[in-house]
Amino acid sequence: MENTKRLAKEGIKQNYSGADYYDLVIIGSGVTGLSSGLMWLKNTRDKKTLILEKNPYPGGYITAYRRGAYVFETTQLFPDVVDILDYLGLEIKLKPYTGTFMRRLVVDGDEVDEYRIPVGPDNFTDYLCEEFPEDAAKIRKLMAYEADLFRQVRKLKVLPSLGDKLRTPFIAPKVVANLNRTYAGLLDRFNIKDIKLREVLETFTAFSGVPASRASAIVAAGARLSSMTRCFRPYGYYDEFPAKMSELFQKLGGEMRFKAEVERIVVKDGRVSGVMIKGDGGMIRAGAVITTVDPNVGMKRLLGEENLSADYRRRLAGVVMSASSINVALGLDDRIDMTKMDLEPPYNVISTGLGTSEKLFDASQAGGHAFSKDCFHMAVLSPSLVTGPPNTVTIRGVPFGLGEWANWREKDQKRYKEEKEKWAKFFVEIIERHFIPNLSKHIKLTDVSTPATYARYSGSPTASIYDMAALVTQFGPKRLPMKTPVANLYQPKFAHGIYGGMMNGVQVVDMMLDGSFNGGNSLFVPK
Repeated sequence: MENTKRLAKEGIKQNYSGADYYDLVIIGSGVTGLSSGLMWLKNTRDKKTLILEKNPYPGGYITAYRRGAYVFETTQLFPDVVDILDYLGLEIKLKPYTGTFMRRLVVDGDEVDEYRIPVGPDNFTDYLCEEFPEDAAKIRKLMAYEADLFRQVRKLKVLPSLGDKLRTPFIAPKVVANLNRTYAGLLDRFNIKDIKLREVLETFTAFSGVPASRASAIVAAGARLSSMTRCFRPYGYYDEFPAKMSELFQKLGGEMRFKAEVERIVVKDGRVSGVMIKGDGGMIRAGAVITTVDPNVGMKRLLGEENLSADYRRRLAGVVMSASSINVALGLDDRIDMTKMDLEPPYNVISTGLGTSEKLFDASQAGGHAFSKDCFHMAVLSPSLVTGPPNTVTIRGVPFGLGEWANWREKDQKRYKEEKEKWAKFFVEIIERHFIPNLSKHIKLTDVSTPATYARYSGSPTASIYDMAALVTQFGPKRLPMKTPVANLYQPKFAHGIYGGMMNGVQVVDMMLDGSFNGGNSLFVPK
């Protein structure tokens, strides 16, 4: 069956007027850029606002694309951002998940442990207590602590005053206690020693390719709760979400320009004054600029380190970006019944056991990988179970380093093709064994996205897919500040993904408007 339905992103056309001045220019039309634009216009209305995007369509990594008869997606889960959508007046039809949140397989040689993690934090707690009854008391204490920790984060300010700082130990003592604690350290605090239990719990840090021994405990707890509390996916393709955001942005008076790669952020007398577009002769003047791209691009290449303070340059030099990925998208024939493959959960995750994340992360940071038949971490999903036929399956392996991928793509297409075929075969064999029997017999089309693909699409020098790595050393006050050393130049880097991107927009615009709609809060607590 041919899928001829037009992708939502294809309906978004640029409406750039060619004006030479905008109150706000936003670089990048991913979720962060779109959220920033929407928050700005909702709370200013009469301000001239422009979003610049180097690609032909909005959405960044939240997208869908067509290959032959098949449509593939790049996103796995729509987390609980419903309150933000309601605030913006953004209407999108979402499918709620009410049963299983994750089918989790842990492989150790010929032994496979399978877990059916339910939707909802309370249900998850009960499930873990049933699976690990000897640790039930520890589990309930840990889960209650994490929930309270997340509630306390809501009480903190993005730009705290001296008074706010003095009050923090009293209103958010758990946040203070965990600022320098990894998620592994948090499990240690509650004496969680059972290896199999830790394998399940540490899954939530592996989502972003970061091992529990390096991941921020606060970020890990927040990621779990924001994804499990209420989780969804669009009934259509994922590109519908940024398309709806773009439509609303334009309806509110915002302008969008595609195929417009920023070449330079222009600074005059210590203040941002505009941007230069590659191939254009003049400058687009701006009262303020928000850059949402990789900080190594936005602050080093576009702005120039000569415009940065020595302290900021040191912090920038120490930034660790997240790893990249290999994504294998499969178009299948209609002889396979995907409804019988048990892939309905938003997450189906398979990996080897404890120690895997550390090996994969270290190797990816060195520019390579540690994937083998004895060491792997991947997710598998079937979007066509919701979007309809033809049948599709997507397999994602994380983390990979960029390594030689870009060089192969540019200079050795034969090797590049061979490597893609090798990894597609590797992924398919694992999934065929544990999720979809005889998968290889039903494949009609294979499309492989490599780290070189992500580097080309995003412009990230490291092909990062989760922006700044969610390390404990890069959390909270240790993360790059949204206010840059250049006046009226902002770089929102609260977190990654749909939830993180939406909150990036909330925080940066609220900061620019002196806390007028969110009260300067770290999380979404509108006035």
